[in-house]
Amino acid sequence: MEIFIFIGLGVGLVLALVGFFGRCRACGSWGHAFNPGHVADIPDGKAFVVCKRCGDRQHKGEVSSDGSVVWMSGGSGQFHEDGSYTGDSGTFADGGGDAGGGGE
Repeated sequence: MEIFIFIGLGVGLVLALVGFFGRCRACGSWGHAFNPGHVADIPDGKAFVVCKRCGDRQHKGEVSSDGSVVWMSGGSGQFHEDGSYTGDSGTFADGGGDAGGGGE
């Protein structure tokens, strides 16, 4: 029974560290580390990671005119015509997952 408590504490510690170091720099939201939004400014060629709580945007990638994005962390993805985003799962936070988000 103690092994389950030990494993639970270990998992909790890892999640707490990820949340702390990946938190939003503007509002401090720890949820930003686990589910950031993605927005592209295609005419300017910039891709942003957006805090869903406060709306703070950080330039984290370059996007081409066809909507394909290369994140500064090494990941890639695609912004669709409707503004949604689909990314690979090869990176953490900057390019992974399907987070949606409106294009600008």
